[in-house]
Amino acid sequence: MGSSPAVSTLLAPFSEWLGSWEGEGRGLWDVEPPFRYRESLSIEPVPDRALLRWSQRTAVWESGELSHSEVGFLRLLPDQEVELVVTVPAGYVEVHTGRLHEGALALVPRSLGATPTARPLRLVQRTWELRGETLRTAVGIAVGDGAVAAHVEARLHRASAGA
Repeated sequence: MGSSPAVSTLLAPFSEWLGSWEGEGRGLWDVEPPFRYRESLSIEPVPDRALLRWSQRTAVWESGELSHSEVGFLRLLPDQEVELVVTVPAGYVEVHTGRLHEGALALVPRSLGATPTARPLRLVQRTWELRGETLRTAVGIAVGDGAVAAHVEARLHRASAGA
């Protein structure tokens, strides 16, 4: 069964985002000492659906040991609008909305669910920008009553193209 024209139309603006991405990032949050990390990101279409599956893994720079991971879905809507749902094993589920514009996806946080034992995170902001074969990501967080602060940023390069 092939994709319907509606699904194909919604997927088309994101075709350059598909595939595997690898690179390095750095911690920016002033509560922790600065750090470097390795990141891999995969963005793949869900067959016959206007969905992109997204998974991210972060490893300690020196050892390569897994330090963080996230999984989620980009729900593709008309006019290049999206809804992002992210699950973070630290005890959070994030919901964002946004719109793809000139290679950038600025996501607006809509809700943040937390388990009873998760840290008192109040807000997560995400920005993704694709320029050629480089995907830049940035995450800002607000803890408790504090203002949003830069947390991490990464610069990733295409490791393999998507289908």
